[in-house]
Amino acid sequence: MQVTSPKGRAQRPEKGTAPPLPLSVIHAEALYRSRPPVGYDDEGYPFEDSKVSESTKHDDVLTHFRVAAFTLVVDQRDTMVQRNLLILFEEGNPRAAVEPDVTVSLGVGRHPRNSYKLWVEGKPPDLAIEGLSERTWHRDVEVKPPLYRDLGVGEFWQLDPIGRTPDPISGYRLSGGVYRPITPSPSGAYRSAVLNAEFSYDREEMHIVNLRTGRRVAPQHETERQRDAAEHARDEEVRRRLSEGRAYEARIAELEAKLRARGARTN
Repeated sequence: MQVTSPKGRAQRPEKGTAPPLPLSVIHAEALYRSRPPVGYDDEGYPFEDSKVSESTKHDDVLTHFRVAAFTLVVDQRDTMVQRNLLILFEEGNPRAAVEPDVTVSLGVGRHPRNSYKLWVEGKPPDLAIEGLSERTWHRDVEVKPPLYRDLGVGEFWQLDPIGRTPDPISGYRLSGGVYRPITPSPSGAYRSAVLNAEFSYDREEMHIVNLRTGRRVAPQHETERQRDAAEHARDEEVRRRLSEGRAYEARIAELEAKLRARGARTN
């Protein structure tokens, strides 16, 4: 079995030295923990289980981030954005898996996949997001980031809706083999180079700005409300025009009747 390095290549030990430990051994505590029943693909790798949402607040903020991330890259047809997609990083070892809450990977396509296998995709994801929950927050903060770092995930983000860390949102960028904190702007926004966007979050509301357009990315529920309002306005306009049309036709019929009556008296 090959050992996947942070760059996605097999590591070969130098002559006379012991082979390096697999990342699945170094970061054993960070590995995916399934909840039976578990689904496996044809090669024996896991890709689904019975895991349920941690909380509505946890789910809401991650759904918003995932939808916003997809909106930001909607024109990049080769960019993948997924929730709860297993990253498998050692070929032949189904246990060597980690599950970010949201994963973004540039240049790999949007074709259907059960999991993200590094030896198939040819690269690590570019961005991983973890939303903290009461059950898993310690693993998300202390245990999983070193594995993402060693896998070569370019940006790592934490969203904290439960108040376990000083900052509601924290971002880290891989540089020189280590994660360096992303410094917020004076307004408190954090910039993602992968998504070309700025994020701010106060544990109640997330504000996301598309840096290509300078426009805010509206939450899904707000977008749906705006769409419903626009559809309602269109329906009202159609009804108004139909009503005006019927009134116009009635007026024409009335005038025609008067002309016929006048002609009958004249004859």
